[in-house]
Amino acid sequence: MDLHREGLAWRILDGQLLFLDVSNDRYFRLSDDENRRCLEKLGRYPEKQWHQPSSLARPADWTVPEQSSPAIAEHTFSLPAVARALWMQRRVEARLAKHSLALVLSQLRSVVESRSESQFEISEKGRRCIGAFEDARLLRTAADRCLSRSIALATCLAAYGDRARIVIGVHTPPFAAHCWTQHRDTVLNDSVEEVLRYEPILVV
Repeated sequence: MDLHREGLAWRILDGQLLFLDVSNDRYFRLSDDENRRCLEKLGRYPEKQWHQPSSLARPADWTVPEQSSPAIAEHTFSLPAVARALWMQRRVEARLAKHSLALVLSQLRSVVESRSESQFEISEKGRRCIGAFEDARLLRTAADRCLSRSIALATCLAAYGDRARIVIGVHTPPFAAHCWTQHRDTVLNDSVEEVLRYEPILVV
């Protein structure tokens, strides 16, 4: 097993290698024998190792989340902003259905890096955007849409010059995956308690 194959992200949880094949849009794990051999190859302290493909290298500004954005709860309802949030989510869902996850994430990184700056705080427009995405839950459930919702939020924030990262995390046992949007140590579209149940496998 080539652990550094392009398009492959992985993390070790409870002695088990968990993989996200970004190129083929799938999670997988190895057989017990293959898993043992790979852990032996990784040497001492394999549980501390976390790999992302070179094309989607982990951003240097990412840090473990410590709080949820106040804008999730403290905002003014705006129907036009909510409509834009819903439209952007549907647009991202259509792109994910048509293109590979690798391409969509690569495009997201390009947009974020070219249109935004790494500022200490989210702008006022960005905070209103976060609130609109939260209110959009009232009109369209966020269940099973965390990936498209997070990509859409990061894209909208970039339009206001706010640089946010999307984080894909995994949990086991049982296996589960989740995605959220984050600015520095602040979660922008979920509770910090919920996302800390997952270990990041890919940050974009």
